[in-house]
Order: sequence, then structure tokens, then C-alpha cells
Amino acid sequence: MPITLIVSNIPYDYPVAGDSPGWGAQATGWATAVTNALNNIQNPTDIPQTTYNLSNNISTPTNIPGLAFNTGLVRAAFVDYSIYRTAPGQLSGISEAGQMIFLYDNLASSGSLWQVTGGPIDGNSGVTLTITDQGQVQYTSTNIPSSTMVIHFSAKTLNQ
Repeated sequence: MPITLIVSNIPYDYPVAGDSPGWGAQATGWATAVTNALNNIQNPTDIPQTTYNLSNNISTPTNIPGLAFNTGLVRAAFVDYSIYRTAPGQLSGISEAGQMIFLYDNLASSGSLWQVTGGPIDGNSGVTLTITDQGQVQYTSTNIPSSTMVIHFSAKTLNQ
């Protein structure tokens, strides 16, 4: 006797152990509905919260591993981030938090395929974030001798 499972207000008669064969369509329908519902919670191209140690005094844009977007799949990315920077002799750290919005336009000219808005909401860590045409987020940083920096980031994406 199947049980009724409801996904997005749609009931599915899902089989239980011992049910007779022939229930593939119901199980597939339920699995498809659950997959679609989960993709609305977390898109496969989203990035869960990740931590990376940044380097001091970086003048050449440098990749942030794990913070990149597939240009064949992603149209927009909303990146939440925080940066915390400390140095010996400082009484407190330097912190920054913000949101960057990256919008991909595959018909734009080279060098401007991603439009960037946003940035720090509060603070100034001396770190600048940019993105390459290939969807890789990079950073540069100012020189605060002997400083250490960590960035925490996550991203919610929208498909093309």
C-alpha cells in the first residue's frame, strides 16, 4: 500500500517495501519534484560558505579558489563575503563585509562580459574583488606589513 508524499502541494503515491512492481512512474514523478524543489533551495551552481586565506600586498589580480562561475550555466551571482585582516601591533583587526553582484552578458565585448555592482557594506579591508571573463573571482590587496587575511564567502546563482 503506497504512502502519499506531498511536494509543492502535489500528492505522489510513493511505494513502500513489498508493493507490487509497476510503480516506477510514481517514484520517478516524486523524485523529479523533490529534485526541482531542492534546486530552488540550492542551485547546483551555488557556492556554500567557504573560507580562504588571502595574501598581503597582492598587486596582480589573483584567483580565489572555489569562487568561480561557469559561464555556460550562470547568468547572475550574488556573493556574500566577509574579510578579516590582522597585523602584529594593531589593537584590533580590520573587517569588511559586503555583497557583490555579478551579471554575465555573453554578447558583451571581451573584458566586460561580467557587470559588477556592490561591494563593501561596511568596513575597508584594503582588498578589491574583480571577475575575469571566464567567471573567476580574483583579488588584490594593499600592503599592511605582516598582516594575515581570511575571506569567508558564499554565492547564490541564477541560471541562464
